[in-house]
Amino acid sequence: MKKALITGSTGFVGGHLWKELESAGYQVFGTSRTKIEPKNSRIFACDITNEKKLAKLIAKLKPDHIYHLAAQPSPRHSYQFPQKTFEINNLGTINLLEAIKNIAGYTPRVLVVGSATECGFVPAEQLPITEATPFAPENPYSISKLACYHLSLCYARDGACEVIYASSFSHTGPGQATGFLAADIAKQIVEIENGHQEAKLVTGHLENLRDYLDVRDVAKAYRLLLEKGKNGERYNVCSGITVSTKTIFQTLLDLSKVKIDHQVDPSRNNAQDAPILYGSHDKITKETGWVPQISIDQTLKDLLDWYRAK
Repeated sequence: MKKALITGSTGFVGGHLWKELESAGYQVFGTSRTKIEPKNSRIFACDITNEKKLAKLIAKLKPDHIYHLAAQPSPRHSYQFPQKTFEINNLGTINLLEAIKNIAGYTPRVLVVGSATECGFVPAEQLPITEATPFAPENPYSISKLACYHLSLCYARDGACEVIYASSFSHTGPGQATGFLAADIAKQIVEIENGHQEAKLVTGHLENLRDYLDVRDVAKAYRLLLEKGKNGERYNVCSGITVSTKTIFQTLLDLSKVKIDHQVDPSRNNAQDAPILYGSHDKITKETGWVPQISIDQTLKDLLDWYRAK
């Protein structure tokens, strides 16, 4: 039985990836920044910025596949906490790759997860984003992720490990914390349903078009990339279609058990947001057979039901 390690295994994608890997026959281990109970759990308290502790864990487990998900994932927070963003995303990645490099005769396959934001603002006429689209990061988060890409390729070229890089587009679904559009709306709807918030939602203009995936489709893509992806290659993980933020909002609103008033406040608009952004998954589909399967309607229903069950 192959062993798989997920850094950041208790995060949004990590929990779904754990289920995906176990169902495929892997023995799964994980890391978390905080202590996990019970003590015999296969999730280890290990901050990836702790070089010695991470190196000790890698040497102990020697997993065949490593999924590097632990990160500071928010572009918005990266403006507020740029130092912490680079410490977690870049130093953490270096610590992992160094830990692997320092074990003689050990060459696992590693998935390093990046972001479509590494390409920055792409004019509509140059869409969809492909793996050949030039990099043009525009915020500390996307810059940190692009650095992870180049760092991981350095270690792959040196033969320390085999690295596959995933440029992930927006994804949502059950388990997503607030701080992201769909989760923010879903949580507020549940607060309103429970009588804890006024039956009114205020947003900016919801005109942007984005490429959304279900987190469970993302988990499957990650597994297939380490099973079938090519060393040193970068792959888009995306749906290839656009959904308007207005559709996201209205779909969740239609699923509400109570009537909710929607008000538009233009001051909430972000002038830096690209009006349209989507990618092509031709490469990952051709090389692994992966295609997204879960509809956005099902994704949003499951997200809302998850918040209701909390």
